[in-house]
Amino acid sequence: MELNDLKIFQCVTAAGSMSEAARVMGYAQSNITERIRLLEQELTVRLFERTNRGVKLLPEGEKLLEYATVILAQVDKIEAHYKNLPIRIGCTQTIASSYFDLMDVINYRPAIELLIDSTNRLESMYVKKEIDVFITNKTTALNKNVLLNETVGWLSVTGAPEVYLISRDRECPYRKMMLSLINPPTCKIVEVDSIHLMIDLIKKGAGRSILPERFSQEKQNQSLLFDKIEEQVPIYIVGNERNTQPVLLFLEHSSGLR
Repeated sequence: MELNDLKIFQCVTAAGSMSEAARVMGYAQSNITERIRLLEQELTVRLFERTNRGVKLLPEGEKLLEYATVILAQVDKIEAHYKNLPIRIGCTQTIASSYFDLMDVINYRPAIELLIDSTNRLESMYVKKEIDVFITNKTTALNKNVLLNETVGWLSVTGAPEVYLISRDRECPYRKMMLSLINPPTCKIVEVDSIHLMIDLIKKGAGRSILPERFSQEKQNQSLLFDKIEEQVPIYIVGNERNTQPVLLFLEHSSGLR
């Protein structure tokens, strides 16, 4: 017996006929009739008396209706509970800074929990079901889809010295892109621990770096110059469709995908 059989049975009871239940549920009448027949066959009882005016519950049908009402009400409670659980999103520091405004995260409904960590840690958390979905700009062995291709370029200020600020993370895609565009042995390179420190150094005229265009569009970074490059950085999303859909809706709501 499937839950949908109980829903069909309950609908037939309320509608008073197979044809009306088929109309309400959007099924073919033959499908409704067959499901009720198989349900009676499985339970080895007759549930309805068929008449020219529709169907009428028999005593065993009335008993099943009691059970079905309780069971389906509990299923509704279970579904409502889990629909209201926060979606746990894992992402890297750069993506959090670029696409997840803290106030938007706090105020958004359905609720979101944002966990910021390295891609390796996020992979492990996802496998252990500690997060529902994660977003990264690095390659991952897990099944993934490209969420978007990010526009990047050189961030600097007027008169910035030929000093290249790169992430200490050797897997950082911005670091890899920058190193492919310069001649490292002949350049002055400074490794930096965080995106926020890197932007602060750029604003102070300490050097330049390749970063997402979005950083140059923020109000507090209006002094920065942005020189777009042709290459783009893919942003990946990992998770099943049920969990990724709310993330896409959030990003659209907060202008993250514009």
